[in-house]
Amino acid sequence: MSYSVEQLLDRGVSLKRSGNLEAARDCYISALEVDPTNMMTYISLGKTAYLLGQQDLSVKCYLASTHLQISPVERAIIENKLPLHLKFQYDSFPPEVLNSLPKKSAFIIFIDGNTPRHLAHSLADLSGAVLEQNPSLSIYGEIYHSHIFGDGSYERILQKHRMSTSNQMRQDEEFYIPWGRKFLINNLKWNQLHSTDVINLYFT
Repeated sequence: MSYSVEQLLDRGVSLKRSGNLEAARDCYISALEVDPTNMMTYISLGKTAYLLGQQDLSVKCYLASTHLQISPVERAIIENKLPLHLKFQYDSFPPEVLNSLPKKSAFIIFIDGNTPRHLAHSLADLSGAVLEQNPSLSIYGEIYHSHIFGDGSYERILQKHRMSTSNQMRQDEEFYIPWGRKFLINNLKWNQLHSTDVINLYFT
């Protein structure tokens, strides 16, 4: 019996929340076999890989998802066909800022902090060297882990460390999101945005 991407993603979420992380990972990989250009599948796989401690897979998933997010934007800019809601945001960036980016479509990275945040947590929380140099990050890593796990432990972990969602959001804005954005700027394959073959671009 074959399943749709949506069915596989829903099953992956259920498996993840029940703690069956390897089965959830395999479910998302099956979804990519059905549609290797589904951006949300890479994000779901990236989170699960993080929970499994698989940093390389997690980071590559976030690179792939961002590539797929930016690729149609780059094409729309070239063809002068940006959707109105994106054109308003694009036009709000000073020309000197846009010209400093590897591609003007990179402005997308600066209007959405979610993927940079997830990426930076994979880079920091799964690196012993980073945590050794910045021990306080382990607390935010534990909070983030409970948040994306979705097992109901998030509030308890916040209370354990006498933290609030505001503390977490401030750390995201000041540390994780900027780091994730910088990594994306430096590591996306900007000259390959015309291609959506992210499996070959980032995983082989």
